[in-house]
Amino acid sequence: MKPVNEMFGRNKLLAVLVVGMGLLLSACSTGSYGQLDFTLTVNDIFESGQVLDNHHYYYIGPEAEPVAIMAIDNKYELAPSLWKPINLTPEKLRAWMDRIDNRYRFRNIYDGAYILDQDGNRVGVWYSRLDWTTIRRAEGNQLIIYTPDTTKHLDNPDKADFFGN
Repeated sequence: MKPVNEMFGRNKLLAVLVVGMGLLLSACSTGSYGQLDFTLTVNDIFESGQVLDNHHYYYIGPEAEPVAIMAIDNKYELAPSLWKPINLTPEKLRAWMDRIDNRYRFRNIYDGAYILDQDGNRVGVWYSRLDWTTIRRAEGNQLIIYTPDTTKHLDNPDKADFFGN
């Protein structure tokens, strides 16, 4: 049997390590990045074919069936990136909605989200089957929004869409 003070020392060291890791992880998670705030309200905007006034629209993927669509409030400027700008009309948006998988279909369901900057301000809206990107507001009102990884689930067949495509 080990002496009591030796067991107490190990437990104390373990407690310090656990607390330290917790502080380290919380420090990393509170960085200066924005986030996607998923809500069916944004789904309704896109799926109804409503094009928002005072927003610039962008997409990635093929124009006939985008992988992700976003609208950025005109108060903000998107930093140069791989996002393709488009002068979106309600007709074009409805055509996209006819082709892509919205929440009523079984395959790669698209979800809508508000795009929030690192201060929690709504800077735009997002609609995609992909649920992750990096968002940051730089100096002034310039936004840096990375194109999401369009290869998601290609290397993990267990997470492939319903039909295995």
